[in-house]
Amino acid sequence: MSTDPHTALGAFLTAYEAQRLAAVLQAGGTRGQALKEVHAARRSEAKRLLAAAEIGTEQRDDSVAILRAIAGAHSVRTAITPVWTMPGVEATTGRLTSEAQRIIDDARMSVVCSSFNFTPHSGMWTSLRNAAMRDGLSVTVYLDASAGSPAAVAAHLPKATVLRTLTLPGGRGPLISHAKFIIVDRAITLLTSANFSYSAENTNIELGLLVHDSDLAASVEALMRSKHGILYEYVA
Repeated sequence: MSTDPHTALGAFLTAYEAQRLAAVLQAGGTRGQALKEVHAARRSEAKRLLAAAEIGTEQRDDSVAILRAIAGAHSVRTAITPVWTMPGVEATTGRLTSEAQRIIDDARMSVVCSSFNFTPHSGMWTSLRNAAMRDGLSVTVYLDASAGSPAAVAAHLPKATVLRTLTLPGGRGPLISHAKFIIVDRAITLLTSANFSYSAENTNIELGLLVHDSDLAASVEALMRSKHGILYEYVA
């Protein structure tokens, strides 16, 4: 780990965390108030690093500038990479399974994902369970109520938040949720045509886009969150 306090702070904070810390300090808040924007499991280390870098109210303008620079360095705009699934070795530009597992393994704060179907034969079955078991990492999964078994997914991911589509008043059955994505740390979004199933991840022809854009990630998360109790219900 770097001995330079600013480098160490920049390596630790996510773009979202740096943005929120800067916003609170700029608004006149204290360092303690700003730290409430950091997940509780990461707050102690963030506090130590902020103090070491002398980020706080005594040098408020400089602190805000440094935090914004960290956020800017982490927020890569318009970086879009195609991610393919094809039988055998035909996919030469990224591979869906390996890219999905890589970004989940690298997650430090949150994983939010949505799939039409999610089966035990999917590589995500193990990856999301491992992620949900990590301290300080929140995992949220949105599923179609009729495809596969959301109840089995919830049982497999007891530390995750699992939601399924609900039936609207007067409807004949649950809504169909065909949105398929993975969002990591409110910064990286993998949009894909593939379900969380073995065939989708290994033998089908599927295309996804890996997008580094914190605004996109935050907007998708916020919209999905706003539909709790309206389009989605919690799986007990």
